[in-house]
Amino acid sequence: MHILYDGTPLLMRSAGVKNYHHSLLKNLIPNIAPHRISLFPFLRTLARNRNDGSNYPLLGTSLRLGAVLGSNYFRFSLADFDFSGADLFHATQHVWKLPRGKCLTSMVHDATPLSFPECHTQSNIRYFQTFVGDSLHRLHRVLVPSNAVKNYLVEKLRFPETKISVVYHGVEEKFFETSASAHFLVQQKYKLPHQYVLFVGTLEPRKNVVRLIEAYSLMPEDLRREYPLVLVGSLGWKSGAIKRALAKAPEVLVLGNVTRALLAPIYHGASLFAFPTLYEGFGLPLLEAMAARLPIVTSTTGAAPEVAGDSAILVDPLSVIEIGNAMERILGNVQMSVALGAAGHQRARTFTWQRTVAETKAFFEMALGSQR
Repeated sequence: MHILYDGTPLLMRSAGVKNYHHSLLKNLIPNIAPHRISLFPFLRTLARNRNDGSNYPLLGTSLRLGAVLGSNYFRFSLADFDFSGADLFHATQHVWKLPRGKCLTSMVHDATPLSFPECHTQSNIRYFQTFVGDSLHRLHRVLVPSNAVKNYLVEKLRFPETKISVVYHGVEEKFFETSASAHFLVQQKYKLPHQYVLFVGTLEPRKNVVRLIEAYSLMPEDLRREYPLVLVGSLGWKSGAIKRALAKAPEVLVLGNVTRALLAPIYHGASLFAFPTLYEGFGLPLLEAMAARLPIVTSTTGAAPEVAGDSAILVDPLSVIEIGNAMERILGNVQMSVALGAAGHQRARTFTWQRTVAETKAFFEMALGSQR
């Protein structure tokens, strides 16, 4: 089987979605035999991952994205010109016109452009609406990262449950342990305190950063001095309210975008991971924090309870009081903190990229087999 995998997200500035595709491909390509994978659009290698821009040189990125945009505008299938002999095309929502005569699959990370349109740009909403209207029901099978996403597709979009496969993400081994030298490096580079409350994610409305800052500000002053709030992630769309909240809380430390290589020791230096997101289709930062033995405060919504299990206190993400009280409970109770961290560490060991690769490979084989 020859799989043509849509690598358009690798050409963009992105965090969680891009990290998933890159990590999956890095592990899948060398383990896909007897099948083979090619990368669309006209990508010959899997380049090193970066979140602040394209993984590829500027000229090549511009030409490829221009070709994808042109094919969307003129409604022709660019995939037919890129390894037209492929048996299966694994699409993303960035491609509007799917090739004909091939087995068609896609990864649907979440449906938040429909369920939380206020948290997205008009461009994101338009692209997802086009994907749902023109592509979704042409797909032979769909891959999703959680039962939360599966249930939304079945209940809200009427997509057949029999065509959906749930495959959880994996977590890289480096998040389980870190060295003293790496910890010292990030402390010096970012002037980190010796203990802190940590958030990791793009600073955008869906991540609920404003309520997190407000909840943290309600905690007792001595606790805030002991455990500063550290935000890791670049500013995303509709970030005006976040900027205003940060202006009122100058004690909050914002690190901006951090390379993946330095992220593990930042997790390991924290005392608590606060992730009261409005909705996650999976929530890879949860898994990374669990690997680092961090107790977690996260949401009752979306896939967060499914991923975190018994390693977190779950809160209503719309309640500033609940978020603040949960953080205060963990920081004030060493026994609870250690127990939650140990539970998360053990649970994270079950989320391996080896399992993700094996189940994704089986997904492609099942999709193509159903068409023969």
